[in-house]
Amino acid sequence: MNRFSHILFAFFLFVSLYSLIHAFSVWQSSFGVLRDLLIYYAAGGLILTVISVPVLYYKAPHRGSSSRSFGNLGAISALSFVTFGIGSLGGSLVYQWRTAIPIVGNISILIGALIMVVGAEMPDFDIPLLGISRHRNVVFHSAILPLLITVTTITNVALKIASAETFRIGAEVEYYITALFLLGYASHLFLDIYPSNASPFEIIWRVVSPYDEAPVGLKAVGPLKVSKSKAKHWLVGNGFLLVLVAGVLLALYFFNLPVFSP
Repeated sequence: MNRFSHILFAFFLFVSLYSLIHAFSVWQSSFGVLRDLLIYYAAGGLILTVISVPVLYYKAPHRGSSSRSFGNLGAISALSFVTFGIGSLGGSLVYQWRTAIPIVGNISILIGALIMVVGAEMPDFDIPLLGISRHRNVVFHSAILPLLITVTTITNVALKIASAETFRIGAEVEYYITALFLLGYASHLFLDIYPSNASPFEIIWRVVSPYDEAPVGLKAVGPLKVSKSKAKHWLVGNGFLLVLVAGVLLALYFFNLPVFSP
């Protein structure tokens, strides 16, 4: 996948996560209110998708080529995938503005999206650091570097806890910042198992299919080598590991937040 696809997919993941957090906030207030939110959520996504996808598709470059024909469901579904997420978030925010229900954690959309996009771009930092000949190597396209950052985060929080009067974990902001970074990094690893014209709706099938391989292999770094036939398993396995760690960090953050009482 190209850089724009990685950025766009990471941004959509954050939009989805933010929408879930918003829904959780509303659910804490009232289950009946949550049903009202879902109406705004679906309406916002459908309206933006129906209006923007035809415009974006026909304004896109090279739409006359065979790979961009109307029969290419990858192009249509990719646009729908992203626009529905953004539209649904817009509908959710309209609902939040009308009801003034506070969002759990008060995560900034701008900062959160930026952190996740940086995470999605970091695997390709091997190009400026090591050169294009070492691009897609097994170190940058694995969980090694983001887990080192996670260890740094945990160490920093542990030192703060140890220096405090009480050994309470608390809702440390480092948890969700690191979790967003890990999710962005994982999204890059998952997308690298697809050819450039793949549909994002194929993500689950391609991950579990024993017949699909990554389009290209991974470069070796010293004794660490991964064959092309195992590149997909390497990327998917490391991606799931990062998602698991990110989930633990998000749980530590949100479960230690003060409970909102309407």
